[in-house]
Amino acid sequence: MARKTNMVFICSAYRGDVETNVVKAREYARFAARCGYSPVVPHLLFPQFLADDKPDERIRGIELGIDQLKQCDMMWIFGTGITEGMEYEIEKAKELGIPVGMFDTDCSEIKPDTLKIDDRVNAEFRRKVDGLKWR
Repeated sequence: MARKTNMVFICSAYRGDVETNVVKAREYARFAARCGYSPVVPHLLFPQFLADDKPDERIRGIELGIDQLKQCDMMWIFGTGITEGMEYEIEKAKELGIPVGMFDTDCSEIKPDTLKIDDRVNAEFRRKVDGLKWR
């Protein structure tokens, strides 16, 4: 029987500089794939047919992303800032007890045990990831 590849939900920015954020999301997905995981990146899929600038379609895209998150073995947060959409996904991961890993924009790990002294993140970031189950 074939071994299942663990699925990892990629949580990174989409809004703002969309063009750059899409390029970065592709890099994060590639990183996850090269680490042996099957990356799930809703913000690369759903904006293909749902308009992010239409509130009802944006919300639907995020809801569909949460459906995918429920199928994942873990979430990886990328970047040192957390958008509103990312915060929503992080809260859902917290509620679901999904383990989380954190990485900066260069895919260098941000470790939970040194989070308080890590200059790459600020107090707001620390507050938003507080209470997560770490991988």
